[in-house]
Amino acid sequence: MKKFSFSLEKLKHYKERMLEAEKNNLGILRRELVVLGQQLEEILKNIEDKNTELAERLIKGITPVDISVRKRFITSRKHDASLKQIEIVRKEDEIERQLEIVIELQKEVASLEKLEENQFEEYRVAELKETELFIDEFMTNADFRKQKS
Repeated sequence: MKKFSFSLEKLKHYKERMLEAEKNNLGILRRELVVLGQQLEEILKNIEDKNTELAERLIKGITPVDISVRKRFITSRKHDASLKQIEIVRKEDEIERQLEIVIELQKEVASLEKLEENQFEEYRVAELKETELFIDEFMTNADFRKQKS
């Protein structure tokens, strides 16, 4: 009997390559989210440091112009933090969409693998039947030869 060959092998390999590529994309997006989170933390720490610095300066004495400049800087950094949070939410949405793509491809690959298992099982059954037929034929021929002798 000929060697087992899955009829949809090329499609399965294609889907597996697509799945790997999409998983890589998901990993990249997750790393980008981590970087965005770190950037947001840096901005928030910077705001906290500047607020502390402003409070210390107010105690020591500071000009109104200096207060205004420092408050505008803090306001600007708060705006940066808000923009970074929006960027994080967008990145999380993008990750969610990418995760759905990965899950769908995993389902497709799993169904192809199940189909391959079923085809292999059918192949094994056919192979067993062929072997049984061969053995039966061999035994029949052996009996026939014994009877002739």
